[in-house]
Amino acid sequence: MEIRDATASDTVSISKLIHEVSLQCNFSEMEPCPQWFADSIKPDVLKPFIVSDDYLWLIAEERGEVTGVLTLFEGNLVKYFFVHPKFHRKGVARALWQQVVPVLHSEISVRSSLFAVSFYEKLGFKKVGEVKFFNGVSFQTMMATF
Repeated sequence: MEIRDATASDTVSISKLIHEVSLQCNFSEMEPCPQWFADSIKPDVLKPFIVSDDYLWLIAEERGEVTGVLTLFEGNLVKYFFVHPKFHRKGVARALWQQVVPVLHSEISVRSSLFAVSFYEKLGFKKVGEVKFFNGVSFQTMMATF
């Protein structure tokens, strides 16, 4: 597995990964993926963020396939953290996380999917408030101090 900075040429693979993982892990027939979210992760929408200095984008690759992505905004907000389900529990997320720990600001937050709350807790995050439902998406705000 290789962990590296994402580039503009990775945009389509990143978009595809976020979309596939979201559908499998975050949404269901009872709580389908809202159109605004699907639109927000399209390649042409993601590309300006991937090349922006305000974001750190890391990807994990296995044999040329993007297996995970981790995005930080301004060093203190986890924007995207997705690992393809067939690579869950294989160290991909932990390897991505270990790459960003040195650049984290003292306090970091995430709006975690309900699926990922226990993972973030293992990384040291604590729940802040109650689960929220906004624009068709359920999430748990979480914070950690480093």
